Amino acid sequence: VTLSNGERIETQTVIWTAGMRANPLTSQVTGEKDNLGRILGDAYLHAPEAKNIFVTGDTVKVPTDDLGNFNVMSCQHAMSLGRVAGYNAAAELVDLPLHPYSQPKYVTCVDLGPWGALYSEGWDRQVQFVRDEAKKIKQEINTVWI
Repeated sequence: VTLSNGERIETQTVIWTAGMRANPLTSQVTGEKDNLGRILGDAYLHAPEAKNIFVTGDTVKVPTDDLGNFNVMSCQHAMSLGRVAGYNAAAELVDLPLHPYSQPKYVTCVDLGPWGALYSEGWDRQVQFVRDEAKKIKQEINTVWI
């Protein structure tokens, strides 16, 4: 890796963190936002102060459960948020009941290459499976999400 000052560091692994911010388009939607620029959505993923706009993925902050947990900017939440927002946008057009967003089970599964994977559950990230067993679960999760 070569740093901006020209210094070179020999490595086999690079970890890059770029931070998280909502898409700048959220600034064009009226309503309260969090410190990451996400719109505070309602249970049906409406932008409460903007008529006919649904917010999802990295553009919304919304409770995931009744315990005070909120969605994070991750695929674990984005996929479910997208399904609910898409359904609700279509349902609202044809006067069907809307479905509230809820995702009380939080899981993290990290693929660690040939070593295997790590699978945790809960907001306190209790490790449930490691190595090959976790990798098998990761493959099952990917199959369901695709």
